[in-house]
Amino acid sequence: MEIGFAGLGKMGKNIVLQMLEKQHKVVALNRSPAPLDEVVGKGAIRSSSLKDMVSKLSGRKVVWLMYPAGEVTDKAIDELGEILKSGDIVIDGANNKYTDTIRHYETLKSKGISLLDAGCSGGPSGARNGMCIMVGGDKNVYESLQDLFKGLSVPEGFLYTGPSGSGHFVKMVHNAIEYGMMQSLAEGIDLVANGPYKGVLDLGEIAELWNHGSVIRSYLVELSARALKRNATLDGIEPYVEDNGEGRWSVNAAVDYAIPFSAISSSLFERFTSRSDKHFSHRLLAALRHEFGGHAIKEE
Repeated sequence: MEIGFAGLGKMGKNIVLQMLEKQHKVVALNRSPAPLDEVVGKGAIRSSSLKDMVSKLSGRKVVWLMYPAGEVTDKAIDELGEILKSGDIVIDGANNKYTDTIRHYETLKSKGISLLDAGCSGGPSGARNGMCIMVGGDKNVYESLQDLFKGLSVPEGFLYTGPSGSGHFVKMVHNAIEYGMMQSLAEGIDLVANGPYKGVLDLGEIAELWNHGSVIRSYLVELSARALKRNATLDGIEPYVEDNGEGRWSVNAAVDYAIPFSAISSSLFERFTSRSDKHFSHRLLAALRHEFGGHAIKEE
């Protein structure tokens, strides 16, 4: 196939490298030159803008976007709406908010252009070697590109999820579940590290053991073992945890539809807590204990 690909971040660059390995013709676009130079060195065709990219594609145009959610993707969709023609296809493979995806779908549909939302899981390693892909949009458009998704996925690792936005919605919830699983692992290993056998147990070996036959074996446990074997005390890592939006969007959706979401909501709020060790709420808790019970206050 011929594919225009815009956005060569950690995932995007590796997806392009996998596409090239599978003999697809890729016209690539990226703001920073280094990853663009890398994929061009592997056989991709360089482009300088979305318009230039589309001009280098023949027949029915297929453009894969891998841009950050929000304004950057909004602008790219608007521009492609002016450049592409009826019958062409846009694939949004990034983690965009599903309600924005539905809006983008309607914008392009009014011009005869199709949009598929492809939620891609597996991280940079999966992007390079085989992902799990969740695809929403018009089914006939999905079916026309089914071989592309199959080739970029692990066996049984791709699925048509349903109407526009559903691919990004399923990926959003997937990432929210990831928040909860990560928080559970972090708390459990913290207890192993600092409980009654503090300083005695080998955390990396324990995490490695859990990934062989235990009921919690998983890729996240594998990554925990890898990190702890490399740095058992995690020295040099600031306890500051970002979130990229999917957890917040999922919590908001759970509120909108009155779905209990306790564990995942808590894991999101723990990330907020990590960003400051001097929270006003903690100060107030200490002050309240002093007020009602005369408990001592530790001064800074």
